[in-house]
Amino acid sequence: MNKGLKQLITLTTTALLLSGCSLFSSEEDVVKMAELPVFEATYQPQIAWQKSIGSGVDKYYSQLQPTADANAVYVASRDGEVKAFSVKNGSQLWETDFSDHESNALNRSARFSGGVHLALDTLYIGTENAQVFALDKETGDLKWFAKVTGEVIASPVYSTGLVVIHTSRGDLIALDSATGEQQWVLNNKQPNLTLRGSATPAISQGGIIYGRADGFVSAALLNTGQPLWQLPVARPYGATELDRIVDADMKPVIRNGIIYTLAYNGNLVAIDLLKGTQIWERKYSGFSDIALAGASIFLSDYRGYIYAVDRSSGDEIWSNKQLAYRNVTGVTIANEYIVVGDGEGYLHWIDRDSGEFVAQQDLDSDGLYMQPFAGRDYLYLQTRSGKLIAIEKPSINKK
Repeated sequence: MNKGLKQLITLTTTALLLSGCSLFSSEEDVVKMAELPVFEATYQPQIAWQKSIGSGVDKYYSQLQPTADANAVYVASRDGEVKAFSVKNGSQLWETDFSDHESNALNRSARFSGGVHLALDTLYIGTENAQVFALDKETGDLKWFAKVTGEVIASPVYSTGLVVIHTSRGDLIALDSATGEQQWVLNNKQPNLTLRGSATPAISQGGIIYGRADGFVSAALLNTGQPLWQLPVARPYGATELDRIVDADMKPVIRNGIIYTLAYNGNLVAIDLLKGTQIWERKYSGFSDIALAGASIFLSDYRGYIYAVDRSSGDEIWSNKQLAYRNVTGVTIANEYIVVGDGEGYLHWIDRDSGEFVAQQDLDSDGLYMQPFAGRDYLYLQTRSGKLIAIEKPSINKK
């Protein structure tokens, strides 16, 4: 297949999958976005402060998300602005603009897309221009940037002196965290048709675990990139390439030696980390990050349905289908609640025990595209139009 045509189909397919539109006819949409749920709120979330971070991500696919430590929250815009704000009051600590960086001379813009990832004293950000930037977290000064093979849509991750990148070509690349020099690369074959996304890897016990576009979850040695095992969590089937899309695009979650992961057109699966063997599987299909709290897994599927699942057995605890086809984000834990955003810019607060709505916030008419980052006292949410919003977390954690 022609490379340009493949990229076009990949982008078009994603847009259709995420919007629920008919692909082969001019009829009205096959599915309709659910109306905004109406309920009596039992919790009143409070916005602590909000700031502008530039032009945001506009309508582009992006996995840019804030990150924070005890003192500052760090955020980037697609066109290259990176800012740090005080977690206490939102005052700006520093700003760096990479929109005119020399590496962008042949590109439309910086096109930041993966990150921001914070490790020790450094921020790591990936770009659609096939680059990784490393910044000093105290000043925003550039430490290094490196060119890699493929767009960096997923967030970089760090461990023991290595920054690991999962590119849109399926390559897993380890860079020296001090210099950006490549240490090893692990190539993976991509299917002809994939969702517009890449899975952020997870690191545990000397191994790196990542989802692949062919429906497999794989593990490799962190220090060398040597493959350890692979396990299918989705198998392609159907008459067309669209039917056979099986991306495992969410970041695996690891808890007590067990990996939990989800695939599109696949399953929610629990895997033994060391053996690479399946513990249980349940039929759920999605591409957004899941969350764990207590004995439960919380997830949003490709339709926007929200579920709570027992993580020891995979048995369903509750489901909430009132946000169907509202382009729902992944899930974030907010003490006794979970939160998800939607494509119309609403943040929905849901009780962890019952699955019932407790609050709703209208935050940005341009929409929300990623779940909030949970800091110690606040949720930090980045919106499509370029807002950074700090929302107070509930003060009582009954779980």
